[in-house]
This record gives sequence, structure tokens and C-alpha cells, in this order.
Amino acid sequence: MTLKSFLSTKTSFLARQVTFYLLLLFVSGRVFAVNLSVDGHGGFDSNPHRLASQFDPDIELFSIASIKLSNRFENGVFIKGRSKHAFYPNDDRGDSSKTKLELGYRSKFELGDNEFDYKLSTDWTDRDKNYVSRTTGEDATFAGESIVDRYDYVSNNLNAEVSFRTKQKTRFRLSYQRRDKDYENFSIPGLNDFDYSHDRFKFDVEFRLAKEHRLVVEIGQTDREYDDRRIDDINGDEIANTDLEYEYSEYLLGYVYRPDQDLKVRFDVSNSERSDNGVGYNDSTYDRVSISVRKQMNEHEMLNLSLAYSDYAYDNRSFDDPALDEEDTFDNQGYRIKLDYRKKLQLNGEENLSLIYTLQADDYDSSDTRYEYSRVLFSIGLKYKII
Repeated sequence: MTLKSFLSTKTSFLARQVTFYLLLLFVSGRVFAVNLSVDGHGGFDSNPHRLASQFDPDIELFSIASIKLSNRFENGVFIKGRSKHAFYPNDDRGDSSKTKLELGYRSKFELGDNEFDYKLSTDWTDRDKNYVSRTTGEDATFAGESIVDRYDYVSNNLNAEVSFRTKQKTRFRLSYQRRDKDYENFSIPGLNDFDYSHDRFKFDVEFRLAKEHRLVVEIGQTDREYDDRRIDDINGDEIANTDLEYEYSEYLLGYVYRPDQDLKVRFDVSNSERSDNGVGYNDSTYDRVSISVRKQMNEHEMLNLSLAYSDYAYDNRSFDDPALDEEDTFDNQGYRIKLDYRKKLQLNGEENLSLIYTLQADDYDSSDTRYEYSRVLFSIGLKYKII
């Protein structure tokens, strides 16, 4: 193995990231704020692989363990990290893990009589999951070879944002993100590579209409380029010697009602349009409407409730194509409802332990019945704040 190939591996990249962050802890100065917590959940999942009813999915038990750390230093440097692992003892195809590390710097600067906040950061994410085919209910294969790691990836983001708040409490914010995402590589003829890079710009404004009312407007633009993925013609056949690109246009309108510190209600309507650089075979539209409520019931108890309806549609795709067996090739319409209840408990005279109940229900239809599914998840867990 050459030095260049060794340095490009996931393992060495993680080691370099962790080493860099540990060194930073020693050179960044005094810690201003530290938060470290762990949590564990257990429950049941009625449909871990989001399979259609024709596959008669089994109800599976699962457990989730995670650890979260954030450090903020007096000089503006901050570090965040989280690692989450899911385990399905009777169906290890449902096992997954996700680890994210972020390093950044935030500060202020003045321009004339105005003060601006800015933040610069870089983050790294490692994701591991098993790809179960939605059309067969079995481990995914291509040309007779296993591709269960098809959606494992490592991603790196460079982020920058600057914001300004007026005397009337209206906030303006401009952000930029450069992403490089590296999926698992396969040497199977005819199998596209999902690796891509993108540049994303977003501008959002939060208007304070009154003390308890806010209006949020967001506009985003993303340009994505794939490293080794072909453009499709109008019939869905790949065009040789081409490179696929996507352009995303995103819009959101939100309303926030917060009469006091104990209650927050938010309503959002969003739209995302995707267009490819070919004849439009991959053009799609994603519309979403959601409402969320957060209620601090008393000093010890909190309730979170959210409901979302979404519609994801392709303009020019044919779903009778048997070759379509990827997670991103189906249209769907449906809802998700989620309920989260938390109660602080006394431990050693301090309220650093929380009991958490979570219930989630999904129900989605599709023009292809193989991608219709219902799912219910329920879990009970504990979160312990160490620091």
C-alpha cells in the first residue's frame, strides 16, 4: 500500500481527526463550557427496513447507545462530537452507526456601527448501515454480487456563516457549505459511484413580528457534481462519457409562536426542486408541511410533538424499470408523527438524569407498491449528563 492510499483510508482519516482534536484541547486555552452526556434506549421497531406489506416485515427489538460531547473555549474555538449506534439483536441487518466530529471558531466583528456574528467550522461524519433491497426484502445485490455497504460513507464539510441582527430583532444570515462525500467503493461493472461534491449557499431571515411571533424565510441553492456517475436519457439509460450534476433550489416559509419560555410552536412549509444536467430524467420535487410543539410542562417535565406530511415526486421516471433498486429512486407521499416525553430524575442530589419516552409512526404511499410502507417505533431510555 502506498503512503497516498494509506492516508486516504477511512481509518487513518479518523485517527488524524481525533489526534488533531485532542491536540487542540491542549493548545486552545481555558475551557469556557463543557457538556458530556450518554444515553441508552431500548424498544421495538415494526419495520426496520421500511419494507412493503407484501414482505410481511417482522417486529424487531432494538437498542441505541450514544455519547455526546461539546467543548467551548474562551477564545471562540469549539468542538462537538457525537457517536450513535443502533443494535437489532434478532436482525443484525438493522444495525447502524453514525459518528460526527466538528471543529469550529465563532466570534464577532464590527462594520460601521453594526456588529456581525460569524462562524467557521469543519465537520467529519462516518456512517455505516446495511442496504436491504426494498424490491426483494433481502440483502442488496448487483450483478450477483453483494452491495450491502452501498450507502456507507464518509463526508467532510467546510462551513461558514455570518449573521446580523437589527435593533428590531430581525436576524439576517448567509451561510455556505462545501461538502465532499465518499461512499463505499465497488469494482462491479455497470454500478455507478455515488461519490459527490457540492457547494451550497443559503440565505435566511427571521422577522420579529411581535414579542411572541416570528416569521422565517429561507432560500437555498446547491450545485452537486458526481465523481463517476452517468447522466440518464429520457428512458433511464445511461449516456456514456457523461458526468451527472444536480442543481437544487430550496425555499422555506416558517412561523414561530412563542408566548413564553415554556411553549414554542413552529409551522413550516418548504419546497425543493432538483434538476439534472441532462434531459430531466432525474428531475424531482419535494414538498413538506410540518408543525412542531415544545412544551415545558413544569420544572422537571418536557413534551415534544411533531407532525410532518411530505410529497416526493419525479417528473419523468418510469417505475416499471426492474433495474431501479436504489434507495433514491422511488417517489412517496405520506406522514410522520413523533412524540417525545422527558422527565428529569434526581441522582446524587442533582437532576442530571432524564427518563425519555419516544413514539414515532410513519405511513407512506408510492406509485410503486414496493416502496409503500408503514412503521412504528417505540423506545424507553435514560440520558445521563456527566458534565
